Amino acid sequence: MQGVAVLKNAWKHWGLQALVLLSFTLQVVLLVLAEFRRRIDSGVLRLFVWSAYMLADATAIYVLGHMSVTSSTSGEHELMAFWAPFLLLHLGGHDNITAYAVEDNQLWLRHLQTLAVQVASAGYVLFESPIIGSRSLLRPATIVMFVVGILKYGERVWALRCAGSSPSGSNYRNIDRSTASAFGLPSSPSQQNPRPQDREAFLLIAHRLLDAPMDLLKGPSSFLDVHYGTSLIHGEDLYKVAEMQLSLMHDVFYTKAEVTHSWYGLCVRVVSLLGTAASLLLFHLHLEGQRHRQHPSKDDDDGYSRVDVVISYVLLLGAIVLEITSALRAIFSSWTFAFMDQRAQERNQDQQDGKMDRNGGPMEHDGLLVESSSIPVPALIKQLLVLKSEAASESSPDHIYNLRGRTALKSRPGLYDEVMAWSIDMVELEDSILIWHIATDIYLYWFRNKEKQQDKEATSGQQEDDGEAQQLAEVMEAVEALSNYMLFLLASRPYMLPLPASRNVYVHACYSLTLHNPSTPEDLANLLRRSGNELNSRSSKTGAVHDTAVSTGNAGDSSHYKKILDRGTQLGAKLIDDKFEDSGTSTHMLELIAQVWVEILCYVGYRCSAYSHAKQLSSGGELITVAALLMEHIRRRTPMA
Repeated sequence: MQGVAVLKNAWKHWGLQALVLLSFTLQVVLLVLAEFRRRIDSGVLRLFVWSAYMLADATAIYVLGHMSVTSSTSGEHELMAFWAPFLLLHLGGHDNITAYAVEDNQLWLRHLQTLAVQVASAGYVLFESPIIGSRSLLRPATIVMFVVGILKYGERVWALRCAGSSPSGSNYRNIDRSTASAFGLPSSPSQQNPRPQDREAFLLIAHRLLDAPMDLLKGPSSFLDVHYGTSLIHGEDLYKVAEMQLSLMHDVFYTKAEVTHSWYGLCVRVVSLLGTAASLLLFHLHLEGQRHRQHPSKDDDDGYSRVDVVISYVLLLGAIVLEITSALRAIFSSWTFAFMDQRAQERNQDQQDGKMDRNGGPMEHDGLLVESSSIPVPALIKQLLVLKSEAASESSPDHIYNLRGRTALKSRPGLYDEVMAWSIDMVELEDSILIWHIATDIYLYWFRNKEKQQDKEATSGQQEDDGEAQQLAEVMEAVEALSNYMLFLLASRPYMLPLPASRNVYVHACYSLTLHNPSTPEDLANLLRRSGNELNSRSSKTGAVHDTAVSTGNAGDSSHYKKILDRGTQLGAKLIDDKFEDSGTSTHMLELIAQVWVEILCYVGYRCSAYSHAKQLSSGGELITVAALLMEHIRRRTPMA
């Protein structure tokens, strides 16, 4: 009991000081962890960020509430009232993290209510303290910090509101030949030869075409279907722009991106930095004046508790350091460069036309460039994504928006109509993904064994086949990556798939596969291949029709999952069938499978909800979001003059 009494006494005398220091520490932790969060996809890191994010607000609100109902802000602890504005400052948060999840943006009205309540609490604390009634320099220092705290907290609420609403208008200019040349990019597709130093040019283009991801992820900016000039950007260049824009959209949803580079945000930064510096100077002059008027005791410093004075200096100096850090990040961010370029373009146009382009306007965003994913995407997948996105007109029923492998299969005579239509059109999306994943694994294991056997038997002409072998190896890598990625989405992130997809089929398939008890994955692949051959042989003898066999069975029925597994093995065996490989086409079966997976990827990406795309940005961008953005850019593309 004595230990409890000691802790109770320590909390009574120093609990508030400890909580104020904890509030400041959490701000520093959030500032650091928010940057790691953008670059590292880690569940442990997200747990720490979430804990700091939630605890930071809770701590500041608790301390303000405690101050407003106690009278410990007078006498020796008079400086405690001076801390109230700093708690408002802490509630304002940092530029690099305003929301932890996309849902926080939708709750901006709740944060507005909290702003009103906490400002009232801080005002009451100051009203009841001797600071406001005194004529010392501490009064203006406190008032200045109170104003700064309100501005910073209001900025956060406004940023949440902007991130949670649709864009109000079209603020970004088209890319034409003259601006492409100004960026250091070729003005025609035939001249394109990307260089490493073009990175800044692509980033500027990503900024200026940001309306495409804004409309895709937040909703249309107007009733008009405005098209943008991406016709000068082709191939992997367009992929690079789309990937950069995912990082920029992370800033829009989860930071003060839409506020920092507005005139309001600029004014807040100037006022907060100068105000905090002025408050530090006034506070220091106040202590110096106190020191000349009285002789402090051994335990007191200028009439105040030494601990309180130290904490006050920590809060002031810490606030200045954080404000300077925020200002430097804003100045040296890519958004500042884009903002200045936009202004320069507007001035040039004003001089030429005598008026501003109606689509011109400031770029009100902030952020730093980061990669959209933690796993490198093979170059072949990027090429296929762009090619497939440009493949057909939007009005065609075989457009990439409307299919999930149909066009690729139709390119091989007899493959779609006679054999594999059921694997695409006559099953649910999640069933189709699992069927094609099983079939792809079976084919890849068979193909690797075939390649090893041919390498052993090769005695001549090896040099001439090296180029083709390298090409097949790249295609194999792309096929395996796409197949595993789509299965990962089905198993771990089914919310990224269009409704009503679920992971139930994956769970039941895994359970069914464990019943085979294979010793190695290769043994399992061989076992499934033999099973597929038997089923195909049996079907050919009985004349069974694939589509009726697949479509029967309820989604909750175990026989349904067994049929899906069987169809995957049948499809894998058919992919290996020589008659489809020797059908007179130059396209290798591996390339065909890759095209099927790319079409499925684009189908899923374009039909994934905007909410799911935006939600996933908090944990890192997804390849299907890049695919959806690519198709959005190409949909908006205007013909070249």
